[in-house]
Amino acid sequence: MAQNPKNQRKSDLYKKIKKHIEKTGYIINPLLVVKDNDKYKVVYGNNRYLVAEELGYEEIPIQILKDEDNKTIINAAKTYKEINIDET
Repeated sequence: MAQNPKNQRKSDLYKKIKKHIEKTGYIINPLLVVKDNDKYKVVYGNNRYLVAEELGYEEIPIQILKDEDNKTIINAAKTYKEINIDET
């Protein structure tokens, strides 16, 4: 179940991600999305999406997945660079 964006923006993780993006000026890992009719639906990276939206980003890196299969999403997520946002 999706979290309410207002509550999500209050989370510690959201605040850490926002601080990291403000400090570095970029989003390291693309959002994982699936095409849903004429739009894209974020399936992994909602915090990054909300932060980018709040900071006024006009472009966000994405990777389009072919389907919403959990195995596909998990495998794609494992390929991204893990960073310690507390150290940047």
